[in-house]
Formats: sequence, C-alpha cells, structure tokens
Amino acid sequence: MPPDVTAIVVNHRSATEALDCLRSLAEAFRHEGLSGEVVLVDCGSGSAETSRLSGAGADVFLALPENRGYSGGLNAGLARATASRLLLCNADVVFRPDSLRPLLEAADEPGIGAAAPLAYWDADDRIRLPPGYPSGFWSDLAQLRAGNRDSGRFAAFARETLSLWERGGTARHLAGAVLAVHRRVLDRVGRFDERFPFEYEETEWEDRVRDAGLSLRFVPRSRVRHLWGASAAASTEAEARRAASRHLYWGRRYGRIGRSILARAARRPRPARFPAMEEPRLTARPGAWVALSPNPSVLPFAGAPLDAGFELPPEIAARLPRGRLYVRLFLAADGQPIETSVWEND
Repeated sequence: MPPDVTAIVVNHRSATEALDCLRSLAEAFRHEGLSGEVVLVDCGSGSAETSRLSGAGADVFLALPENRGYSGGLNAGLARATASRLLLCNADVVFRPDSLRPLLEAADEPGIGAAAPLAYWDADDRIRLPPGYPSGFWSDLAQLRAGNRDSGRFAAFARETLSLWERGGTARHLAGAVLAVHRRVLDRVGRFDERFPFEYEETEWEDRVRDAGLSLRFVPRSRVRHLWGASAAASTEAEARRAASRHLYWGRRYGRIGRSILARAARRPRPARFPAMEEPRLTARPGAWVALSPNPSVLPFAGAPLDAGFELPPEIAARLPRGRLYVRLFLAADGQPIETSVWEND
C-alpha cells in the first residue's frame, strides 16, 4: 500500500539544513498520523556531504554525481516517489507541527494545481516570507528600473500579500521552497524543465499549471520555516546559473525583443536613493508593517507587523549576502509606504 505522501527533499551543499528538514518531516508525519515516504536527492554536493546524508534516515537517498539544479533534483525524486500526494521542498525548510494536512487537503482539490504554506524566515515565526512574485513583462521591467516613485505598485502588492498571509486563497504565483502537488497534475502538465539551472523552474512550471486551467493556492494554516539566504544561493556559481535561467525564461515568455529590452534595463539600473540606517531596528508602530527586501523596489518583501519593536535577528543577518537591504514601513490598511531606509550589510 503506498504512503499518504512522498516528500522529495532536494539538497545542494546544505547537509546540516537537510538533516533538520528530515527530522522535522519525521516529527510532522508522526504528529499528524500520516504514513510518509522521504526521497532525499543530493545534487552533486561532493563525497563529504553525501556521506553525512546517506545515514539521514530517508527512505530513498539519491546522490546525483552532478548538480542538475532544483528542477533536476525534483525530477529525479519524482521518478522514485510512490505516493499520489507529493511534497516538493528545498532542503533548508523546517516543518512546523500541523503543517502537512492543510497543505495536502488543498492539493487534493480537483481544481488546484499546487499549494504552498506560509513560510517564516526567523526562529520566532515573526518575519513572513513572500507568498510569491508573479512575472510579467511590465512588472519585470519596473523591477529593473525601480526608483523612488513606485508607491502605487508597492501598495497594491502589499495589500495582496497581507491578504494571502492572513486569509490565504488563490495566488498568481507561489514560491517554490515547498509545494504540495497531486500526481494527476504532473501527469497533466508535465514535470520540471531542467533547462532552468537555478530559479524560474517553478515559475515556468506554474505558468503551465495556470494554462491548464488550474489554480495556485496559498495556505497560511500550514506553516514552515524557510532558512532563506543560505550561502550556496549567494555564490558566484549560483549567480551565473540564475542569469542563465533568467535569460531562458525572458526569451520564452517575452520573445527576443522583450528579452533584449529587459537585458538592457538590467545593465542600466536606476539607483534608488534612500537614507541610510545604521542597524535594521525599528520602534513599535501599531497599524504598520515593516517590509524587507534586497530589491530597490522593495518587491517582493519579507514582512512583520510593528505592533512591537523590530530588530533583524542575528541569525538572519548572518545568512544574508553582503549588499543592501531595503527597509520600508507601510500602513496595513492600504499598503501605502510611510518611509524607506537602506541598510548596508558589510
């Protein structure tokens, strides 16, 4: 008899996080009374990591000799999965208690193509990571040309994001760190395109899901912690793979001319001028939220309510790559920005 769910965990040079992920899955299966199967896929991390992971307790351990990317790791895992309900996830995810059933129940619905949980960035479950950020030619161009005059676009996105965080519902895009999918959806729209070496793989797959008339569901009752910002994702190799995926996606979605316009804009970004802050620390301001983003547009953003004072947790700051972090206060009622500052993470 097949298990209730197969979890496919894809690792690349993050064995410590992968071990924590597997422990959290085992506890979630036990706590929620689910029979779960874990397929752990390592994408070319080297002998030291594979040695650590081989005894991690996964039902199936696949050590790929090369880095096939997240898409290739998922496809390799899918080939070995035995359940109809599938949980696709990064290795740097920790599942909270009672996180699985709401997600799997959403994915079971006939009209749903994929479901994603609410992901927290910090250990105290205060800073929420964005549900997703939909691509589009004009929105992608606006991102690349972001300056100081983007309050309307920010406010609209902030209202949509707060609504999904609080109430859930249909989303235009889901972040790919954790996706619950029924096998019938993959049979209908296909697996992940391995020509995307890093990022955009879930964006392109979700395009196919929506083209098939299926919806994407955000489920805030399901909660995980995503340790976003790990060093492997900020490496020179990762940036080159990210650029290759972006080039491919822009060409497919917008054609040669559209890709050329976006590439030109990427080479000539408009600087955003905001006052500097010494530390990412804010006093309480009821009715307001703080948005955190490495993008000058402050889109997409991680966010936390300012019902109490806010300080970026040290474990988060330690994981961030060097560069600028944009910090924006905005009103919860309408998403309108109040003030924006920039913190230099040296």
